[in-house]
Amino acid sequence: MGSLELLFYLLNGLIVYSYLIYPIGMWMYSSLKGNTSNAHGTDEGEYFPSVSLIISAYNEDTVIKKKIENCLAIEYPMEQLEIIIASDGSDDLTNRIIRENNSDRIIFYDLERMGKVNVLNTVIPKSHGEILVFSDANTIYNSDAIKELTKYFQNDGIGCVCGNLQLINPDTNEIDGESLYWRYEKWIKKSESKLGVVVGANGAIYAIRRDILAPLPGNTINDDFHNSMQTFVKKSKLIFAEEAVAKEDVAVDFQSEFKRHIRDGAGHYREMWHFASLLNPFKGKYFLAYFSHRVLRWLVPFFMILIFILNTLLIDKLVFVYLLILQVAFYASVFILFILKRNGIKVGFLNVILFFTSTNIALFIGFLKNILGLQSVKWDSTKRI
Repeated sequence: MGSLELLFYLLNGLIVYSYLIYPIGMWMYSSLKGNTSNAHGTDEGEYFPSVSLIISAYNEDTVIKKKIENCLAIEYPMEQLEIIIASDGSDDLTNRIIRENNSDRIIFYDLERMGKVNVLNTVIPKSHGEILVFSDANTIYNSDAIKELTKYFQNDGIGCVCGNLQLINPDTNEIDGESLYWRYEKWIKKSESKLGVVVGANGAIYAIRRDILAPLPGNTINDDFHNSMQTFVKKSKLIFAEEAVAKEDVAVDFQSEFKRHIRDGAGHYREMWHFASLLNPFKGKYFLAYFSHRVLRWLVPFFMILIFILNTLLIDKLVFVYLLILQVAFYASVFILFILKRNGIKVGFLNVILFFTSTNIALFIGFLKNILGLQSVKWDSTKRI
């Protein structure tokens, strides 16, 4: 077997490892290990640490009133819950709606447009909670969500708790690729949680100890990932709380979802730089989870490109001719699915193929925008169904 052939199989193997072998291996190991190494919090007795709920909003006038009502309905001792909403220079009706629906329980910051990272760096030092909970303006919490997040902090070894975001697709006749992928990700999180190594929290619902946080670097895009991964740096546990539920609608269309993935992709590659120290095998389980679940996934677009190029160089063998035909057929089918989807034609389970490929294309575009300095830290709200 030549070196090109070996590299071809190695790259395919790394993709299979990240998406299949690692999740199954983590599930099997964590099932045997149980919760003994994690020592999660307990339901015994009342535990209500002081909490600051922080929401950063930009042009969210279609959802902000509902979010305010949701915040005020949260079941948590009033004197222990601080609610902060910060507007990142919104120029629609967001600020007006917040002021009209404001109560003495809500602290409102009307800031100039500066990007979410700078909004958080401005607001966090002004908050007072021992535990900081972060949410999005379009995310609706179950009334007991914060209580379910914070109960785990009875264990001093737990630094961050990721909640259970449920993506809602009103079109029950269409299979949504993002929702399916998110369910797959939550399955992995549940396994990682037993070892305290959930790789990153979702910005819609997570809680973190104040003393874990450090100011966000000015070029941060994925603030939720960066904040939560501080727990790995400090060798603290990051767990998944399935019972801490929040709901959010899926993106209104393919284009909106794709645009968001490009921005996230640019942010991922910046995080690789920020957390280069974790790419050290001596970090043990923190390295294994981070490298297997995230870093390899972020490298998949480059693996796919190299696999195609290598395949064209290896067609002197019949098996590689067949593999090249399969690759061409796969990418042609993705293009057809994209055209169908763009024209409003439902493609059912094939959405999974389209989601996988389009996400990796978005990652690659995000990488290019990142190295060319074209990706701003400012963001636009994603339209939802």
